[in-house]
Amino acid sequence: DATAAFAEQAQALADGGADILWLETLSSREELDAALQGAASAGLPVVCTLSFDTNGRTMMGFTPGDLLQLAHQHPASPQACGSNCGVGAAEVVASIVIISQLAEADDSAPADRLPLLVAKANCGIPEYVDGRIVYNGTPALMADYARLARDAGARIIGGCCGTTAEHIRAMRTALDQHQAGPRPDAEAIAACLGEISTGARAQLHGDFSIAGGSASGRDGKTRPARGRRRARA
Repeated sequence: DATAAFAEQAQALADGGADILWLETLSSREELDAALQGAASAGLPVVCTLSFDTNGRTMMGFTPGDLLQLAHQHPASPQACGSNCGVGAAEVVASIVIISQLAEADDSAPADRLPLLVAKANCGIPEYVDGRIVYNGTPALMADYARLARDAGARIIGGCCGTTAEHIRAMRTALDQHQAGPRPDAEAIAACLGEISTGARAQLHGDFSIAGGSASGRDGKTRPARGRRRARA
């Protein structure tokens, strides 16, 4: 049972002195539900992040909006949720904007039930160089990402694969000197961090009809919305 497996790990970490349980790079509703239930049993604060790496969705088709809805309704009440890993900083920032827009538009969600937002992007894209994997993101790129993530609504900002101490220093300096700006749109994200996927771009405009995930592929073709809610104008 997945929930029991997560609970066993969570309790071991709690017994070892952990202050918080961090669940990341998740992909499906079932996996997230089991992880949250198992983690909650240890009595520690819980953070959960998903990897929206397939046309604005996880590889199992989960959207940033789906994450917000589950985090808002789940009895485990995660203290924070968001996006990590994936296929570049642009997609991570886009997912945070999508969640922020939906949270702002949802009048039914009590403010004290909305989790903080987390952004943990990879340091660029991995490349195979001289027999090893190297991430191509520079400290300057990660500084730009940190500023945009903050403007998007993230309150916990870090780096995932390929991120080094040098990148973190650049991000810290950028945030210390940054004055919050408007929430970035698709054009602002693309201009600063690179192009975003068709699916993520559509979701930024409230259109959740473009498929993604391993079951539907990454072709970007428009399909019926299947009842997913849209952000209000």
